[in-house]
Amino acid sequence: MTNRLLRAAAVLAAAAALALVPVAAASAHDYVVGSDPAADSTVTSPLDAVTVTFNDRVLDLSGNGSTNLLTVTGPDSATHHFETGCATVTDTKISAPVALGPAGKYTVTYQVVSADGHTVSSSYAFSYAPPAGASAAPGTEATPCGASSAPARQSSSSATPGSSSSAPPAATASTPQPTQAASTGTDLGLVIGIGIAIVVLAIIGVVIIVVTSRRKPAAPADGDAGEHGGV
Repeated sequence: MTNRLLRAAAVLAAAAALALVPVAAASAHDYVVGSDPAADSTVTSPLDAVTVTFNDRVLDLSGNGSTNLLTVTGPDSATHHFETGCATVTDTKISAPVALGPAGKYTVTYQVVSADGHTVSSSYAFSYAPPAGASAAPGTEATPCGASSAPARQSSSSATPGSSSSAPPAATASTPQPTQAASTGTDLGLVIGIGIAIVVLAIIGVVIIVVTSRRKPAAPADGDAGEHGGV
C-alpha cells in the first residue's frame, strides 16, 4: 500500500510540474544568440548588411516590418545613421542594409517584438577598419525609415521636435506593441491560475488516497477464518 501511495503521489506531482511548464515558457522573452558583425568584433572589409539573430522567431505585427527596427550609428561618438533601408524579418533574424562611413566604432541598436509579444530592445558595438582606398558613405542625420531617435527610445517617446516627417512611422511602429504585450500578460495570468489549480487538485488527490487507504479494513487471513470457524 505504501508503494502504491508513493507511485500515485509521484504521478500527480509530475502532472502538476508539466502543467507549470507553459508558465515558464510564456514568460520568457526572446534573446540574442548571434549577430553579424559580432559584438566587439572588428570588420576589415566593406559591409552591406547587419543581422541580429534571436533564440525564437521575431513577430512582424504590421506585416511590413515597421514594428521592428534596426539602426547602425557612428562612427565613435557621432550619431549619423548608416543603415540604407528599413529592417526586414526572416523567422529569428532581423536585418538591415548598411553602407558604413569612415573607420571607427559603430553601434547597432535594435527593437523587436519577441515571440511572447513583448518588445525587446538593446544595442551592441563593433569596430570598422576598412582597407585603404575603400569608399566611405556619408551617412544621414536620421534613419531612412523615418525615426530620428534610437529604436530603444521610440516606444516611449514621440517624434523629434521639428521633424514632422518622422512622426507617422514612429507611431505605426510602437502602437501595436503595448496592445500585444497586454494581451500576452492576460494569457500568462490565466496559465498561472490553471497551473496553481492543478497543483491544488494534485495535493487534494494525494490526501484523499491516504485517507481512503487508512479507512479500508484489512482482509482476514485464511488461517484466522478457519480458526474462528472451528471455535
